[in-house]
Amino acid sequence: MNYDYLQALQNRKQELSNAIKCAEADLKHAPEGRIRASQNGNGFQQFYHVTSKTGFSGKYMNAKSKPLVTALIQKEYDGVFLQRAGKEIDIIDDLLDFQNKWSAEKSAEELHKSKRKYISPYILDEKAYVESWQSESFIASTYKPEEKIYPTNQGEMVRSKSEELLADMYYDLGIPYRYECKLVLKDGRAKYPDFTLLDVKRRRVIYHEHMGILEDDEYRAKNLIKLNDYSKNGIYFGKNLLMTFETEYCPLNIKDIRENVMEMFGKRFR
Repeated sequence: MNYDYLQALQNRKQELSNAIKCAEADLKHAPEGRIRASQNGNGFQQFYHVTSKTGFSGKYMNAKSKPLVTALIQKEYDGVFLQRAGKEIDIIDDLLDFQNKWSAEKSAEELHKSKRKYISPYILDEKAYVESWQSESFIASTYKPEEKIYPTNQGEMVRSKSEELLADMYYDLGIPYRYECKLVLKDGRAKYPDFTLLDVKRRRVIYHEHMGILEDDEYRAKNLIKLNDYSKNGIYFGKNLLMTFETEYCPLNIKDIRENVMEMFGKRFR
């Protein structure tokens, strides 16, 4: 199920709902009656104010009546808008309900449980997609294993307390990840991002590099080169690379990072 598609529907519904509130509020203060438009013999547009007192023909509106003309035409527009916006929301609700109950990913649910293990789904649901990714073998970094002294809730050992906090955050949020998983660049060289994350809703991989000792010139230069290599391979900040930083004077703020990650991975989507 395409997350961006569902999110776009939700965003559109919210936009329409906000606009409907504005239109309904404006209608409460709209003047009585409506505008009737006609053309005279010279082709000029003329407006008439139609009310219960004037009858169908209405009262001619001269140039001085422009504010009232504007308000009455806005009133007419508001009525049309409310009708169309309400209908669009109904359609969006139907689409969201359909996707929730009848999406193609749920086809296997119509088969008896004993039969499901024999099929090869064309589109995996989220659970199967995660299980498939987690079952794949991968090569982890063997660089200085003695430095991996911090245990995570997922069961691996990481190199710093900050990485432990980040790993446990992903585990707690239900975001599948691999620690220091081998990534082969276009030129054949291997890199080992701190975290390789699975964005389940958008069906993509995101990399996370944590810069932990930025005061160190050699460390900073080494990581800038790594980021340049990533960019040449289509991995860059704002697309599929998440970066966090800390120094002696600016420690890791896991609370703010958690908020950003929740937003990025759609953990607030309902």
